[in-house]
Amino acid sequence: MTTSLWRNPKVYGLLGFILVTVPMILFFFAGMPGTRVTETQIGSNETSVTETVWTGAFNPFFLVFVIGASVAVWGFYRSTLMAWIGSLFVLAYSILTIFSVGLLTLPGAVLLVIGVALKTFNKNV
Repeated sequence: MTTSLWRNPKVYGLLGFILVTVPMILFFFAGMPGTRVTETQIGSNETSVTETVWTGAFNPFFLVFVIGASVAVWGFYRSTLMAWIGSLFVLAYSILTIFSVGLLTLPGAVLLVIGVALKTFNKNV
């Protein structure tokens, strides 16, 4: 029974979805410290560059992970191509943000990719 459970790609999809979305929704509502707005003056002229970064709660950056994982899980039930797109997007985004929050989402992203690979190459499911 346990071997058939671990061959089911939907198990990997749901576990990956949970591991990706739970910390991101927590950070979305609670906020993550360390983001700020900086203003820099370039040279002697009056030109200034303002960098806009979200501060505190409701940072939409975290919802990108949730949307990507949702597309991947929806693809597990509907379309293999959509599952590949969502899984690879979450994996790439986790790798790009590895030094901020990507380390928390990387295990879930790997589980999503394993699940979609099982869905693609295992024709018995």
